[in-house]
Amino acid sequence: MVPGQENKIRREENPEQEQPHLLVVDDDNDILRIVQFFLSKQKFKVHTANNGEEALAVLEVHPDIDLILSDVMMPKLNGLELLKKVRSNERYSEIPMILISAEGETSQKVTGLNMGADDFITKPFNFDELMARVRNHLRLRRLQKDLLHANEQLQYRNQMLIDDLETAKDMQMALMPDSFPENTEYSIGAQYIPVDKVGGDFFDVVVLEEGKKVGVLIVDVCGHGVGAAFITAITKITFRNACYAQTDPAAVLGRMNRELFLNLKGGYITAFYAVYDVTSKMLTYASGGHPPLLVHRRSHGDIIKLEPQATFLGIFNPVEFSADEFQLLPGDRIFFYTDGLFESHNGAEDQFGMERVAKLIRENPESEIQPLLDLLLRNLREFVGECEVDDDITLVGMDILS
Repeated sequence: MVPGQENKIRREENPEQEQPHLLVVDDDNDILRIVQFFLSKQKFKVHTANNGEEALAVLEVHPDIDLILSDVMMPKLNGLELLKKVRSNERYSEIPMILISAEGETSQKVTGLNMGADDFITKPFNFDELMARVRNHLRLRRLQKDLLHANEQLQYRNQMLIDDLETAKDMQMALMPDSFPENTEYSIGAQYIPVDKVGGDFFDVVVLEEGKKVGVLIVDVCGHGVGAAFITAITKITFRNACYAQTDPAAVLGRMNRELFLNLKGGYITAFYAVYDVTSKMLTYASGGHPPLLVHRRSHGDIIKLEPQATFLGIFNPVEFSADEFQLLPGDRIFFYTDGLFESHNGAEDQFGMERVAKLIRENPESEIQPLLDLLLRNLREFVGECEVDDDITLVGMDILS
Protein backbone atom coordinates (compact mmCIF):
# COMPACT_ATOMS: atom_id res chain seq x y z
CA MET A 1 0.00 0.00 0.00
CA VAL A 2 1.19 3.55 -0.77
CA PRO A 3 2.68 5.19 2.39
CA GLY A 4 -0.01 7.15 4.27
CA GLN A 5 -2.81 5.63 2.18
CA GLU A 6 -4.16 3.54 5.07
CA ASN A 7 -4.83 6.58 7.25
CA LYS A 8 -6.35 8.39 4.31
CA ILE A 9 -8.68 5.49 3.60
CA ARG A 10 -9.78 5.45 7.22
CA ARG A 11 -10.57 9.17 7.12
CA GLU A 12 -12.50 8.73 3.88
CA GLU A 13 -14.47 5.81 5.34
CA ASN A 14 -15.33 7.83 8.48
CA PRO A 15 -16.17 11.35 7.23
CA GLU A 16 -18.06 12.20 10.43
CA GLN A 17 -14.84 11.86 12.40
CA GLU A 18 -13.10 14.51 10.30
CA GLN A 19 -13.93 18.03 11.49
CA PRO A 20 -14.13 20.51 8.56
CA HIS A 21 -11.52 23.27 8.69
CA LEU A 22 -12.59 26.75 7.59
CA LEU A 23 -10.47 29.84 7.04
CA VAL A 24 -12.22 33.21 7.58
CA VAL A 25 -10.42 36.32 6.30
CA ASP A 26 -11.60 39.84 7.18
CA ASP A 27 -9.89 43.04 8.33
CA ASP A 28 -12.88 43.88 10.55
CA ASN A 29 -12.19 42.10 13.85
CA ASP A 30 -15.78 42.43 15.03
CA ILE A 31 -17.10 40.62 11.93
CA LEU A 32 -14.28 38.10 12.22
CA ARG A 33 -15.17 37.26 15.86
CA ILE A 34 -18.90 36.99 15.11
CA VAL A 35 -18.39 34.69 12.10
CA GLN A 36 -15.85 32.60 14.00
CA PHE A 37 -18.21 32.24 16.97
CA PHE A 38 -21.17 31.26 14.79
CA LEU A 39 -19.21 28.70 12.72
CA SER A 40 -17.53 27.21 15.78
CA LYS A 41 -20.96 26.52 17.29
CA GLN A 42 -21.67 24.48 14.14
CA LYS A 43 -18.73 22.20 15.04
CA PHE A 44 -16.34 23.64 12.46
CA LYS A 45 -12.65 24.20 13.17
CA VAL A 46 -12.21 27.89 12.34
CA HIS A 47 -8.91 29.61 11.45
CA THR A 48 -8.80 33.40 11.04
CA ALA A 49 -6.73 36.04 9.26
CA ASN A 50 -7.02 39.84 8.93
CA ASN A 51 -5.79 40.06 5.33
CA GLY A 52 -4.63 38.04 2.36
CA GLU A 53 -1.03 37.81 3.49
CA GLU A 54 -2.02 36.33 6.84
CA ALA A 55 -4.39 33.95 5.07
CA LEU A 56 -1.56 32.63 2.88
CA ALA A 57 0.54 32.05 6.00
CA VAL A 58 -2.31 30.02 7.51
CA LEU A 59 -2.61 27.98 4.32
CA GLU A 60 1.10 27.19 4.40
CA VAL A 61 0.59 25.60 7.81
CA HIS A 62 -2.86 24.13 7.06
CA PRO A 63 -3.05 23.25 3.34
CA ASP A 64 -5.93 20.87 4.18
CA ILE A 65 -8.35 23.80 4.77
CA ASP A 66 -11.77 22.75 3.43
CA LEU A 67 -13.25 26.19 2.69
CA ILE A 68 -12.14 29.85 2.60
CA LEU A 69 -14.49 32.75 3.43
CA SER A 70 -12.82 36.02 2.47
CA ASP A 71 -13.76 39.67 2.43
CA VAL A 72 -12.92 41.45 -0.83
CA MET A 73 -11.77 44.85 0.44
CA MET A 74 -8.74 44.36 2.72
CA PRO A 75 -5.33 46.01 3.18
CA LYS A 76 -1.99 44.53 2.06
CA LEU A 77 -3.56 41.73 -0.02
CA ASN A 78 -7.25 41.99 -0.88
CA GLY A 79 -9.70 39.16 -1.50
CA LEU A 80 -9.29 39.10 -5.29
CA GLU A 81 -5.49 39.03 -4.98
CA LEU A 82 -5.78 36.24 -2.40
CA LEU A 83 -8.05 34.32 -4.75
CA LYS A 84 -5.51 34.63 -7.56
CA LYS A 85 -2.69 33.30 -5.37
CA VAL A 86 -4.80 30.45 -4.03
CA ARG A 87 -5.81 29.32 -7.50
CA SER A 88 -2.21 29.44 -8.76
CA ASN A 89 -0.82 27.26 -5.96
CA GLU A 90 -1.04 23.51 -6.59
CA ARG A 91 -1.09 22.71 -2.85
CA TYR A 92 -4.47 24.35 -2.27
CA SER A 93 -5.78 25.45 -5.65
CA GLU A 94 -8.85 23.21 -5.30
CA ILE A 95 -10.05 24.70 -2.00
CA PRO A 96 -13.51 26.28 -2.54
CA MET A 97 -13.55 30.01 -1.86
CA ILE A 98 -16.51 32.25 -1.03
CA LEU A 99 -15.96 36.00 -1.39
CA ILE A 100 -17.81 38.50 0.79
CA SER A 101 -18.48 41.95 -0.65
CA ALA A 102 -20.49 45.01 0.18
CA GLU A 103 -23.68 45.85 -1.68
CA GLY A 104 -23.18 47.54 -5.04
CA GLU A 105 -19.83 45.89 -5.82
CA THR A 106 -21.21 44.02 -8.85
CA SER A 107 -18.06 44.45 -10.92
CA GLN A 108 -16.01 42.77 -8.19
CA LYS A 109 -18.44 39.84 -8.17
CA VAL A 110 -18.04 39.32 -11.91
CA THR A 111 -14.27 39.67 -11.67
CA GLY A 112 -14.10 37.22 -8.75
CA LEU A 113 -16.26 34.60 -10.47
CA ASN A 114 -14.16 34.88 -13.62
CA MET A 115 -11.02 34.37 -11.51
CA GLY A 116 -12.38 31.18 -9.99
CA ALA A 117 -14.41 32.17 -6.93
CA ASP A 118 -16.99 29.51 -6.06
CA ASP A 119 -19.60 31.84 -4.58
CA PHE A 120 -20.37 35.40 -3.40
CA ILE A 121 -22.15 36.65 -0.29
CA THR A 122 -23.20 40.29 0.09
CA LYS A 123 -22.86 42.24 3.33
CA PRO A 124 -24.77 42.44 5.55
CA PHE A 125 -25.41 38.72 5.25
CA ASN A 126 -27.92 36.43 6.89
CA PHE A 127 -26.24 33.70 8.96
CA ASP A 128 -28.77 31.06 7.83
CA GLU A 129 -27.87 31.85 4.22
CA LEU A 130 -24.18 31.80 5.09
CA MET A 131 -24.56 28.42 6.77
CA ALA A 132 -26.50 26.96 3.83
CA ARG A 133 -23.85 28.07 1.35
CA VAL A 134 -21.00 26.84 3.54
CA ARG A 135 -22.61 23.41 3.90
CA ASN A 136 -23.28 23.18 0.16
CA HIS A 137 -19.67 23.94 -0.71
CA LEU A 138 -18.37 21.59 1.97
CA ARG A 139 -20.57 18.87 0.51
CA LEU A 140 -19.12 19.56 -2.94
CA ARG A 141 -15.64 19.59 -1.42
CA ARG A 142 -16.33 16.20 0.17
CA LEU A 143 -17.47 14.82 -3.19
CA GLN A 144 -14.35 16.27 -4.81
CA LYS A 145 -12.12 14.60 -2.21
CA ASP A 146 -13.98 11.32 -2.58
CA LEU A 147 -13.49 11.42 -6.34
CA LEU A 148 -9.82 12.29 -5.91
CA HIS A 149 -9.39 9.45 -3.43
CA ALA A 150 -11.22 7.01 -5.72
CA ASN A 151 -8.98 8.09 -8.60
CA GLU A 152 -5.86 7.57 -6.46
CA GLN A 153 -7.07 4.11 -5.51
CA LEU A 154 -7.82 3.35 -9.16
CA GLN A 155 -4.33 4.49 -10.18
CA TYR A 156 -2.81 2.43 -7.36
CA ARG A 157 -4.73 -0.70 -8.38
CA ASN A 158 -3.98 -0.05 -12.03
CA GLN A 159 -0.28 0.11 -11.19
CA MET A 160 -0.60 -3.15 -9.27
CA LEU A 161 -2.23 -4.70 -12.33
CA ILE A 162 0.55 -3.38 -14.57
CA ASP A 163 3.12 -4.81 -12.16
CA ASP A 164 1.31 -8.16 -12.17
CA LEU A 165 1.23 -8.16 -15.97
CA GLU A 166 4.94 -7.38 -16.10
CA THR A 167 5.60 -10.28 -13.73
CA ALA A 168 3.41 -12.57 -15.83
CA LYS A 169 5.19 -11.37 -18.98
CA ASP A 170 8.59 -12.10 -17.45
CA MET A 171 7.36 -15.51 -16.36
CA GLN A 172 5.95 -16.28 -19.78
CA MET A 173 9.07 -15.14 -21.62
CA ALA A 174 11.15 -17.31 -19.28
CA LEU A 175 9.15 -20.29 -20.52
CA MET A 176 10.18 -19.65 -24.12
CA PRO A 177 13.51 -20.92 -25.45
CA ASP A 178 16.13 -18.16 -25.40
CA SER A 179 18.41 -20.14 -27.71
CA PHE A 180 18.17 -23.08 -30.05
CA PRO A 181 20.25 -26.23 -30.49
CA GLU A 182 23.35 -25.73 -32.60
CA ASN A 183 23.53 -28.44 -35.23
CA THR A 184 25.03 -28.72 -38.69
CA GLU A 185 21.99 -30.75 -39.81
CA TYR A 186 19.30 -28.11 -39.14
CA SER A 187 18.74 -24.47 -38.12
CA ILE A 188 15.85 -23.06 -36.09
CA GLY A 189 14.46 -19.50 -35.79
CA ALA A 190 11.41 -18.00 -34.06
CA GLN A 191 9.33 -14.86 -33.60
CA TYR A 192 6.83 -14.26 -30.80
CA ILE A 193 4.57 -11.17 -30.72
CA PRO A 194 1.91 -11.05 -27.95
CA VAL A 195 -1.07 -8.77 -28.59
CA ASP A 196 -1.13 -7.79 -24.89
CA LYS A 197 1.69 -7.61 -22.36
CA VAL A 198 1.17 -11.33 -21.92
CA GLY A 199 -0.24 -13.51 -24.65
CA GLY A 200 -1.71 -16.91 -25.22
CA ASP A 201 0.86 -18.36 -27.62
CA PHE A 202 3.70 -20.62 -26.62
CA PHE A 203 6.41 -22.67 -28.29
CA ASP A 204 9.19 -24.97 -27.16
CA VAL A 205 12.15 -26.78 -28.69
CA VAL A 206 13.58 -29.93 -27.07
CA VAL A 207 16.60 -32.09 -27.90
CA LEU A 208 15.77 -35.79 -27.62
CA GLU A 209 17.76 -39.02 -27.53
CA GLU A 210 21.08 -37.26 -27.02
CA GLY A 211 20.69 -35.10 -30.09
CA LYS A 212 19.46 -37.78 -32.48
CA LYS A 213 16.05 -36.12 -32.58
CA VAL A 214 14.65 -32.66 -32.00
CA GLY A 215 11.07 -31.83 -31.07
CA VAL A 216 9.20 -28.58 -31.82
CA LEU A 217 5.91 -27.69 -30.12
CA ILE A 218 3.69 -24.71 -30.90
CA VAL A 219 0.61 -23.88 -28.83
CA ASP A 220 -2.24 -21.36 -28.98
CA VAL A 221 -4.01 -20.85 -25.65
CA CYS A 222 -7.63 -19.70 -25.56
CA GLY A 223 -7.53 -16.08 -24.37
CA HIS A 224 -4.89 -13.54 -23.37
CA GLY A 225 -3.60 -11.88 -20.24
CA VAL A 226 -2.55 -13.29 -16.90
CA GLY A 227 -4.92 -16.26 -17.14
CA ALA A 228 -3.42 -17.32 -20.46
CA ALA A 229 0.08 -16.89 -19.03
CA PHE A 230 -0.68 -19.38 -16.27
CA ILE A 231 -2.11 -21.83 -18.81
CA THR A 232 1.09 -21.58 -20.83
CA ALA A 233 3.04 -22.36 -17.65
CA ILE A 234 0.91 -25.47 -17.05
CA THR A 235 1.29 -26.42 -20.71
CA LYS A 236 5.08 -26.12 -20.51
CA ILE A 237 5.19 -28.42 -17.50
CA THR A 238 2.87 -31.02 -19.03
CA PHE A 239 4.81 -30.96 -22.31
CA ARG A 240 8.20 -31.39 -20.66
CA ASN A 241 6.83 -34.23 -18.52
CA ALA A 242 5.48 -35.95 -21.63
CA CYS A 243 8.11 -35.34 -24.32
CA TYR A 244 10.98 -36.95 -22.44
CA ALA A 245 8.91 -40.01 -21.53
CA GLN A 246 8.00 -40.85 -25.14
CA THR A 247 8.95 -39.46 -28.55
CA ASP A 248 5.72 -40.36 -30.38
CA PRO A 249 3.96 -36.97 -30.92
CA ALA A 250 0.51 -38.56 -30.66
CA ALA A 251 1.38 -40.08 -27.28
CA VAL A 252 2.81 -36.76 -26.10
CA LEU A 253 -0.34 -34.85 -27.04
CA GLY A 254 -2.47 -37.57 -25.47
CA ARG A 255 -0.68 -37.29 -22.14
CA MET A 256 -0.79 -33.49 -22.29
CA ASN A 257 -4.52 -33.61 -22.96
CA ARG A 258 -5.18 -35.83 -19.92
CA GLU A 259 -3.26 -33.51 -17.60
CA LEU A 260 -4.70 -30.32 -19.08
CA PHE A 261 -8.23 -31.72 -18.87
CA LEU A 262 -7.76 -32.08 -15.11
CA ASN A 263 -6.20 -28.64 -14.61
CA LEU A 264 -7.66 -26.13 -17.07
CA LYS A 265 -11.28 -26.27 -15.84
CA GLY A 266 -12.91 -25.00 -19.02
CA GLY A 267 -9.89 -23.62 -20.89
CA TYR A 268 -8.33 -25.24 -23.92
CA ILE A 269 -5.35 -25.03 -26.25
CA THR A 270 -4.51 -25.94 -29.81
CA ALA A 271 -1.13 -27.60 -30.38
CA PHE A 272 1.10 -28.99 -33.10
CA TYR A 273 4.04 -31.20 -32.13
CA ALA A 274 6.63 -32.56 -34.53
CA VAL A 275 9.74 -34.66 -33.93
CA TYR A 276 12.55 -34.61 -36.49
CA ASP A 277 14.90 -37.59 -36.74
CA VAL A 278 18.27 -36.15 -37.72
CA THR A 279 19.59 -39.45 -39.14
CA SER A 280 16.61 -40.56 -41.24
CA LYS A 281 15.29 -37.04 -41.89
CA MET A 282 11.83 -38.32 -41.03
CA LEU A 283 9.38 -35.85 -39.52
CA THR A 284 6.75 -37.41 -37.25
CA TYR A 285 3.93 -35.08 -36.24
CA ALA A 286 0.52 -34.78 -34.58
CA SER A 287 -1.95 -31.94 -34.17
CA GLY A 288 -4.62 -30.93 -31.69
CA GLY A 289 -6.85 -28.55 -33.64
CA HIS A 290 -3.90 -26.40 -34.77
CA PRO A 291 -3.30 -24.85 -38.23
CA PRO A 292 -1.33 -27.12 -40.59
CA LEU A 293 2.44 -27.24 -40.82
CA LEU A 294 3.99 -25.82 -43.97
CA VAL A 295 6.92 -27.46 -45.73
CA HIS A 296 8.66 -25.45 -48.42
CA ARG A 297 10.45 -27.88 -50.71
CA ARG A 298 12.90 -25.38 -52.12
CA SER A 299 14.27 -27.83 -54.66
CA HIS A 300 10.91 -27.73 -56.49
CA GLY A 301 9.34 -24.53 -55.11
CA ASP A 302 6.36 -26.48 -53.75
CA ILE A 303 4.67 -25.69 -50.42
CA ILE A 304 3.17 -28.76 -48.79
CA LYS A 305 0.59 -28.69 -45.99
CA LEU A 306 0.76 -31.25 -43.20
CA GLU A 307 -2.59 -31.18 -41.44
CA PRO A 308 -3.55 -34.14 -39.25
CA GLN A 309 -6.97 -33.75 -37.64
CA ALA A 310 -7.83 -33.95 -33.93
CA THR A 311 -9.70 -31.85 -31.39
CA PHE A 312 -8.36 -29.22 -29.02
CA LEU A 313 -6.49 -30.19 -25.88
CA GLY A 314 -8.10 -29.81 -22.47
CA ILE A 315 -11.78 -30.06 -23.44
CA PHE A 316 -12.46 -33.80 -23.74
CA ASN A 317 -10.89 -36.89 -22.24
CA PRO A 318 -9.95 -39.34 -23.59
CA VAL A 319 -9.00 -38.14 -27.08
CA GLU A 320 -7.26 -40.29 -29.69
CA PHE A 321 -4.44 -38.43 -31.42
CA SER A 322 -2.78 -39.90 -34.48
CA ALA A 323 0.77 -39.39 -35.70
CA ASP A 324 1.79 -39.09 -39.34
CA GLU A 325 5.18 -39.11 -41.01
CA PHE A 326 6.75 -37.01 -43.73
CA GLN A 327 10.08 -37.61 -45.39
CA LEU A 328 12.13 -34.44 -45.45
CA LEU A 329 14.94 -33.65 -47.87
CA PRO A 330 18.02 -31.43 -47.56
CA GLY A 331 16.93 -27.87 -48.31
CA ASP A 332 13.39 -28.34 -47.00
CA ARG A 333 12.06 -25.56 -44.80
CA ILE A 334 9.37 -26.10 -42.12
CA PHE A 335 7.01 -23.45 -40.72
CA PHE A 336 5.04 -23.67 -37.47
CA TYR A 337 2.67 -20.73 -36.78
CA THR A 338 -0.43 -19.61 -34.90
CA ASP A 339 -3.59 -18.30 -36.55
CA GLY A 340 -2.78 -14.68 -35.66
CA LEU A 341 -0.41 -14.74 -38.64
CA PHE A 342 -2.97 -15.25 -41.38
CA GLU A 343 -6.11 -13.90 -39.61
CA SER A 344 -4.72 -10.40 -38.97
CA HIS A 345 -6.58 -7.84 -41.07
CA ASN A 346 -6.16 -4.30 -42.38
CA GLY A 347 -8.54 -1.33 -42.36
CA ALA A 348 -10.52 -2.79 -45.26
CA GLU A 349 -11.07 -5.97 -43.19
CA ASP A 350 -8.93 -7.98 -45.63
CA GLN A 351 -7.00 -10.79 -43.94
CA PHE A 352 -3.28 -11.20 -44.45
CA GLY A 353 -4.06 -14.76 -45.47
CA MET A 354 -1.96 -17.84 -46.18
CA GLU A 355 -1.55 -16.92 -49.85
CA ARG A 356 0.59 -13.91 -48.87
CA VAL A 357 2.53 -16.08 -46.43
CA ALA A 358 3.22 -18.69 -49.13
CA LYS A 359 4.16 -16.02 -51.67
CA LEU A 360 6.76 -14.46 -49.33
CA ILE A 361 8.18 -17.89 -48.54
CA ARG A 362 8.53 -18.77 -52.23
CA GLU A 363 10.06 -15.39 -53.13
CA ASN A 364 12.87 -15.71 -50.56
CA PRO A 365 14.35 -19.20 -50.92
CA GLU A 366 17.91 -18.04 -50.30
CA SER A 367 17.19 -16.20 -47.08
CA GLU A 368 18.23 -17.82 -43.81
CA ILE A 369 15.36 -18.90 -41.59
CA GLN A 370 15.47 -16.14 -38.94
CA PRO A 371 15.68 -13.22 -41.42
CA LEU A 372 12.79 -14.79 -43.34
CA LEU A 373 10.61 -14.91 -40.22
CA ASP A 374 11.52 -11.27 -39.55
CA LEU A 375 10.53 -10.40 -43.12
CA LEU A 376 7.16 -12.13 -42.71
CA LEU A 377 6.36 -10.03 -39.65
CA ARG A 378 7.50 -6.78 -41.29
CA ASN A 379 5.21 -7.44 -44.22
CA LEU A 380 2.38 -8.29 -41.86
CA ARG A 381 2.80 -5.00 -39.98
CA GLU A 382 2.89 -3.04 -43.24
CA PHE A 383 -0.27 -4.81 -44.38
CA VAL A 384 -2.14 -4.17 -41.13
CA GLY A 385 -1.10 -0.51 -41.08
CA GLU A 386 -2.75 1.45 -38.28
CA CYS A 387 -5.11 -1.37 -37.35
CA GLU A 388 -4.41 -3.17 -34.11
CA VAL A 389 -3.46 -6.82 -34.30
CA ASP A 390 -6.05 -8.61 -32.17
CA ASP A 391 -4.33 -11.97 -31.70
CA ASP A 392 -0.91 -13.21 -30.69
CA ILE A 393 1.49 -14.18 -33.48
CA THR A 394 4.08 -16.91 -33.15
CA LEU A 395 6.35 -18.24 -35.88
CA VAL A 396 8.87 -21.05 -35.64
CA GLY A 397 10.91 -22.05 -38.67
CA MET A 398 13.33 -24.94 -39.25
CA ASP A 399 15.74 -25.40 -42.13
CA ILE A 400 17.00 -28.87 -43.07
CA LEU A 401 20.57 -28.07 -43.97
CA SER A 402 22.02 -31.38 -45.10
